Amino acid sequence: MRNPFAHTLKQFLAALFVVTLLSTTFVAAAAPDEKMKAEDVVAKHLAAIGAPEALAAVKSRVMVGNTTGRLKLTNTLIEINGPVQFASEGDKVLLAMIFNSSNYSYEKAGYDGKDLTVGVLESGRRSILSDFFFAHEAIFKQGLIGGVLSSAWPFLKADAKNLKLSYEGTKKVNDRPAHALKFRNAGDLQVTIFFDAETFQHIRTEYRYNVPAQMGRTSTDSASQKESIYRLSEDFSDFKPENGLMLPHTYKLKLSRELPTITQTLDFEMKLTQFAFNQPVDAAQFNLK
Repeated sequence: MRNPFAHTLKQFLAALFVVTLLSTTFVAAAAPDEKMKAEDVVAKHLAAIGAPEALAAVKSRVMVGNTTGRLKLTNTLIEINGPVQFASEGDKVLLAMIFNSSNYSYEKAGYDGKDLTVGVLESGRRSILSDFFFAHEAIFKQGLIGGVLSSAWPFLKADAKNLKLSYEGTKKVNDRPAHALKFRNAGDLQVTIFFDAETFQHIRTEYRYNVPAQMGRTSTDSASQKESIYRLSEDFSDFKPENGLMLPHTYKLKLSRELPTITQTLDFEMKLTQFAFNQPVDAAQFNLK
């Protein structure tokens, strides 16, 4: 006599095998980040910029376009605009934005490979952005400013393997998944760099710096004090080929300073329209003195 329980058992084991196989496949597909390493992200990122020979052929870069700035230093929003230039050669970098404002006529920062210099406004003081750059020279000295627009981008260098990087999984940037790398070569500045999960193009860098609350004269005064937080972000989009390299044509730079009583923001959007490569660049341009 045929055993009905044996047939049922075979069906159950077959179904269990299928369920186990599907579950294993699902887990492997749902968590691809577990096997991703920082060096894997960097390698795919470099390939997304261009071929090795195209990268090696570019020694200097000069890009110009227009920028719109939105400043909120008080409760009033101010909009300014004007031309922008971003230039780099080796480790040297220049960012210059000129505005149609008598009180806020420019933002300038230059690194000549040794020293960082920044512009001073009509008031005789540095802007909040220039002050932040000046206080955190690693943004320029490590080649972070401008991302892949710059020849100083740290992942392009021969010693990139010495960078202190850690893979932080995927996060959403503008509603798209992106691989996040912690960059630990910037001292007390917290830096996270994001790469699009599909294209591996560099789409954002975030910087954060906390200023601890000051001690008051009494315990009550100390309890009422709050820390100040600086957040700087660079966003890159509208990637198009230029001289064999895939480069962004829209560059956004935003700084917020969260003080105990007010939050101040500077928001700049740059549209780059002209690109020149391997043109002579006067070394003096990188030093604003």
